Amino acid sequence: MIRSGAFRLLSATAPAFLAAILGSAPSRSEADDRPDPAPASDREGPQDLMFLADGRPVFIRLKFDTGGRGFRSAWLDAVKELHGYLDRDGDGTLTRQEADRGGLPTMVRAATGNNAALPTADLDADPRDGKVSLDELAAVLRPALGPFRVQVDRLAVEKTDALFNQLDRDKNGRLSQAELRSAVASLRRFDLDDDEQISPDELDPFRNPTAAQFEVDDTRRGRFTAVPPVIELSAEAPSVRPVRMLLRRYDTGAGEGAVGGDNRLSHGEFGIDPRDFEAADADADSALDSEELRRYLAKAAPDVELTVKLPDDGKTPASIEVGSSGSKAVPPGVRVQRISSSDIEVAVGEVNLEFHADAGARGDEAAKSYYQNLFRAADVDKNMYLEKSEVKDQAPLSSLFDLLDRDGDGKVDLKEVDAFSERQSRVARSQLVLSAADQGRAIFAIVDLNRDRKLGEREVRSAVDRVSSWDRNGDGQVSADEIPHHFQMTIGRGRFNPFHANLAIGHHVPAPVAKPAASGPEWFRRMDRNHDGDVSRREFLGPRADFDRLDVDRDGLLNPDEAAAAKS
Repeated sequence: MIRSGAFRLLSATAPAFLAAILGSAPSRSEADDRPDPAPASDREGPQDLMFLADGRPVFIRLKFDTGGRGFRSAWLDAVKELHGYLDRDGDGTLTRQEADRGGLPTMVRAATGNNAALPTADLDADPRDGKVSLDELAAVLRPALGPFRVQVDRLAVEKTDALFNQLDRDKNGRLSQAELRSAVASLRRFDLDDDEQISPDELDPFRNPTAAQFEVDDTRRGRFTAVPPVIELSAEAPSVRPVRMLLRRYDTGAGEGAVGGDNRLSHGEFGIDPRDFEAADADADSALDSEELRRYLAKAAPDVELTVKLPDDGKTPASIEVGSSGSKAVPPGVRVQRISSSDIEVAVGEVNLEFHADAGARGDEAAKSYYQNLFRAADVDKNMYLEKSEVKDQAPLSSLFDLLDRDGDGKVDLKEVDAFSERQSRVARSQLVLSAADQGRAIFAIVDLNRDRKLGEREVRSAVDRVSSWDRNGDGQVSADEIPHHFQMTIGRGRFNPFHANLAIGHHVPAPVAKPAASGPEWFRRMDRNHDGDVSRREFLGPRADFDRLDVDRDGLLNPDEAAAAKS
């Protein structure tokens, strides 16, 4: 790829949902007529990332097709809505008093499950005018609540990979071709609920989930615990953070003459292309200091470019494509493979980055239901509205009461609760989020392509070829240490996720597993009772002869395309 200038990235890194702090806008606001509080160069263009792999970073450029307005411009619209929301009297001017009274810190904490707070910077950068402009509000929110953010999810801490162990029938620590070919038959016996799918609990039914939290095995747990695996880069808002993360990750003293912890990277520590290293080493001392690293990051070209399509109609599935901005070849040791229309795998040495595009259409109803249940539980007198006295001991309703009570009558009804949830979910989609989950070396997470935490027969079959490809030494078997260290990188629209709220108890309540988006004719979706995207012989309600006629590829499963091709 041609060097195309500095990487772009917002400095936003805190895990926060802007949408969850927004309410309804008033009927009028001067914010609607003001120019956007950022130059066009910051609103448009790609989003660039740096993954800290072993030995060297991998640079990834993301381009987005959101089916409408650019994602940065959409975020600015959300800031305008917040600006109008805080303007309680609707006179078009947000005063300092209104901003303070608006409960912005409370909204931010509620939005982030109490895991992030509003930055300490003063909202009113010019205290002489007593007003908070749209520019000032955006400037305060951008560092923690910008239009694009990276969040690092759970680490892989499982001591054993139950799927590997169950496929390893002879218990020799390696998967032979014969063991892989018999995977479907081998795993059927673990289908305890007879739904033609295998869950982690079925593979390891006697595993103690509490004890597993304390098990540690360096071969399977996340290796990038000290430093986030994914770092954002920004040319418009230079930050020392990416340089600091490079030094923390690679300043280890590896290589001849290198000294660990000296805040410099030798070529032995920092295995980038020798020509790039020489060009960055301005003083020719065979090491890159902080300033040289900063200049290197500003000029580095992407190794891989991905175009992510995230439709906003709630129906069209997301997709991801490999793109190219020039003729630069993928660097040695980097391999790119398509897994599905919404999945691209980037392999870097022993690390696999699976990029998954998710339109984020699901989950809104679950969030709405969550707040409805809170309302009904608090409404003990069943009069269909809540007063402060009823929610004083019930978080998060107690802290959100004034925000929910938009008409200021001292009461909150279900309509106001629903409107709150719907607005949060709607505006949440103006954000784009990359969620990085370290899956360790567990096979299950790698082959569970639809993220439903179950393996259908088609996924088990696809695992055979995929696992076989990991046989690096060519001995016809796959050992545990040949399984790549896997990171799942999900790219999608922001979601209002109240399940992360930990206000009431000491830990978050996990969100329910979202079912994969259904496709195919209605009869097909009805027959697909386990929602795995296929109709098996057992699920098919017609004659065996009709199933065999529809099963064009003779794989024993009907897929949506085969069903759609059937004559009515």
